[in-house]
Amino acid sequence: MILTFRYPVYPTKTQETTLLKWLAHLCELQNSARHDRKVAWETEGEKVSCSEQKNKLTVARKKYADFREVPQDMQACILERTDKAYDGFYSRCEQGTAKKGYPRHRKRIRSMTWKLRKYPKVVQRKTKDTDRKVIKVRQTPIRETAWKHDRLKVPGLGEVKIYMHRPLQGDPKEVTLLKKASGWYAHISCELSDTPKVDPTCAIAVDMGTTHYLTTSEGEKEDNPRWYRQAEGRTRKHAKDLSRKKLGSNRRKKQQQKLALHHERTTNRRKDFIGKLVYKLYHHQKNNVLVAEDLRISNMVKNKHLSKSISDASWATFFKWCGDIVSERDGFHFHQVDPKNTSQTCSCCGQKSPKKLSLAIRTFKCQFCGTVLDRDHNAAINILFKAAAAFRGERWVTTLYETKNKNEARDTGLQETTQLTLFPITSPSL
Repeated sequence: MILTFRYPVYPTKTQETTLLKWLAHLCELQNSARHDRKVAWETEGEKVSCSEQKNKLTVARKKYADFREVPQDMQACILERTDKAYDGFYSRCEQGTAKKGYPRHRKRIRSMTWKLRKYPKVVQRKTKDTDRKVIKVRQTPIRETAWKHDRLKVPGLGEVKIYMHRPLQGDPKEVTLLKKASGWYAHISCELSDTPKVDPTCAIAVDMGTTHYLTTSEGEKEDNPRWYRQAEGRTRKHAKDLSRKKLGSNRRKKQQQKLALHHERTTNRRKDFIGKLVYKLYHHQKNNVLVAEDLRISNMVKNKHLSKSISDASWATFFKWCGDIVSERDGFHFHQVDPKNTSQTCSCCGQKSPKKLSLAIRTFKCQFCGTVLDRDHNAAINILFKAAAAFRGERWVTTLYETKNKNEARDTGLQETTQLTLFPITSPSL
C-alpha cells in the first residue's frame, strides 16, 4: 500500500527562484517530449518509448549547460509522466471511449518529482568469523533537527525547511514538490505493509443527495455545506476585479494570486468536511462496513439543473476516500451496489411503486403496505438490503421477500425479517 504524506515547505527567496526556474525548464522538456512523439507518429507512424527519450536526455545533458543545471532525476520523472499520459491515451483508443484525451501542450507545470534511490550498506554481524552482509537501504529525505523546522534534502538545491507535523510511516519511495497559491508543499510517498481486513460486524448504508449530503440507513442525515455556493459571491468579486486589471501588470498578478488562493481555500474546506465525515461514519459510529451506490457521476453532471450541486458535493472524492484511504489503510470494508430502483421500492414490503417518483417527492408512501418514510432513508435501507443479497449470493429483485429470506429468519428465531441484513445473526450490533 502506498500512502502519501503532505508537509508545508518554506524555501528561501533564492531557493524559490531556483525552483521556479526548474519548473519552467521541466515544462519545456515535457512539451518537447510530447512534440517528439507526435512528429514521430505523424511522419513515420512509430511510437517513441520512454527509454529512447531518456537516452536523448543523456545526450542533451552532455551538450547543453541548461540541461545540466536541473537534476536528472526530475527530468526522468517528467519523461515518465509523459509516457504515462500516452499510455492512457492509447488504452482509451483501444477501448473506444468517446473522449480519447490526447496529451495537451502545457503552459506551465506546478510540481517536480524525484525518486529516492537505494544505496548498499555493509552490516557486520558479531559472530566467530565476523562475516559481513551487504543490504540496500533507501536514502532518507528528511534530516531531523532540534528546532521547529526539519530539513528536506532536495537534489541540486540543498536542504529546505519543512514542517513535520506528523511522523513518516513506512519506506519513502519518492518526493514531489508542489507549488500552490498558498505556498510550497512536499508530498512524500511511502510504501507500507497491507493492513489485514477486520471481521465485518456492523454495517451501515448511505444514500447520497444534494438537499442533504447523505442519509444513513439508521435515519441520520448530514447537512450539505455547499462550499462552492457559499464562496460564489467572493469568487465573482475577485473575478470582476481581475478583469479590470491591465494585462501583464503587477496588480493583475496580485489579483490572480487572490483568486487562486480563494479557490484553494474552498477546496480545502470541502476536503476537510469529507475527511471528517468519513472518519465519523467509520470510527465514531464504530462501523466497519460502509455500503453506497455505484453512481455514474460523469453522466449525472450532464443534467444542467443539478450539475453545480453534484460537482460541489464531490461524491467521487467521498467514494475514493472511503475505498482507497480508510478501507485499505485501516482494514475496513467499503462496497458499492447498483442504484437501480433503490428509491422506487418500499423497504418494508419490497413492492415497487407503480408510478415513478420524481426528485421533487421527498417522502415515500407505499400504496401496498401504507409505509410512510423519508425517501432517502428508504433508499439507504434498500441499499443495505441489496448488499446483503449480494453477500448471501442472492439477487435483489423488485420484491424483497426473497432477499429478506423469511424461512431462514424464522428458523433463527427473529421476530422481524428485516433484522437479517449483511452479517451473521450472532453479531451483538444487530
